[in-house]
Amino acid sequence: MKKNLLLIAPVLMLAACGDKNEASESNFKKSISKIAEQQNVCLPLILELQNPDGSPIRKVAVGETQIQIADKDKSDNKINKEALSKMEALVDADMYQQNGKETTKTEDATIRTTSYLLTEKGAQQVQATTDGPVFCIGREKVEKINWFTEPTPSNGVTVSKVSYQAEFVPEKWAKKLLKTEGWQYLEEPREKFTTLIQTNTGWRDIRELR
Repeated sequence: MKKNLLLIAPVLMLAACGDKNEASESNFKKSISKIAEQQNVCLPLILELQNPDGSPIRKVAVGETQIQIADKDKSDNKINKEALSKMEALVDADMYQQNGKETTKTEDATIRTTSYLLTEKGAQQVQATTDGPVFCIGREKVEKINWFTEPTPSNGVTVSKVSYQAEFVPEKWAKKLLKTEGWQYLEEPREKFTTLIQTNTGWRDIRELR
């Protein structure tokens, strides 16, 4: 009986060593988390700015070198409260700094336009894209695997397509920014997709191999 147990033990050890190649939620979550923890989450953060003269709203992306925002329109009504609140959070985080104020008087109002300049620290959070700058504000955490396809041979490798739930984990400095009106949705869990490839060291996210 003891001999049989000795024979079985190496088989169990081999099976355990092969677990990393098993198509399982735990293996897939580990593989996706590895690449997610290494990558910044960079998003387009758009400010919708009203102009004092009532002309169409301007859309300006956080990450632009200089941003100018007026606080009133020509009829003395307050405007751009949300945008100014966002810029205040960015100033507190040392991503932007105030670069002076300009005062313009009309018949009905005194309009103050505040200029904000991107700091060196803020510039490090910016990534340029063809659609304008995006701003890096955190990391991604893999909460769970929703589903995955049966591993299938493709172009000489075995692959599986995976759907997973991702939770955004903001940097400490970004938490105040995300509490400002209109951007809370960025912290909501999202469904994302990727492809995993089976290698001799286990499953690896295709993004890691590029």
